[in-house]
Amino acid sequence: MTIYQLRSDDEITAAFPLMRQLRDRLHADTFLQEVRRQQAQGYELIGAFADGRLVALAGVRRTHTLSRGEHLFVDDLVTDASVQGCGYGSALVRWLAVRAAAEGIPRLHLDSRITARGFYERLGFTFHTSIPCWLEVSNYLAEAATTL
Repeated sequence: MTIYQLRSDDEITAAFPLMRQLRDRLHADTFLQEVRRQQAQGYELIGAFADGRLVALAGVRRTHTLSRGEHLFVDDLVTDASVQGCGYGSALVRWLAVRAAAEGIPRLHLDSRITARGFYERLGFTFHTSIPCWLEVSNYLAEAATTL
């Protein structure tokens, strides 16, 4: 298996079908633009290839927050559904951990789907009690306007 950062427009665009397996809100015609926008904030798209085929993908960024300190945040991690269970996702996480250690980054952090919890626990991730959540601003403001 070969793992490296996807940099060219062609490499990033070719990763869309795999990323789409994880992020169904994405569209082919805007994917490159969205990746480039995130890259301006330090995001990197890392591909894992087996026999020349993209089998796993990670989107990561080095960051520092008051709550977590210095860490590598894994925004995206996906293994092609046709080869899940073959060890590609685990190998990609291991590659990220080796890279983080080489750069003096003490931790990897990510937000997991409940369906992936077992995978991450087997790799040694610790789960906390915080629950990521979001608010649809337009709905919230529309509802707030009717209650005032």
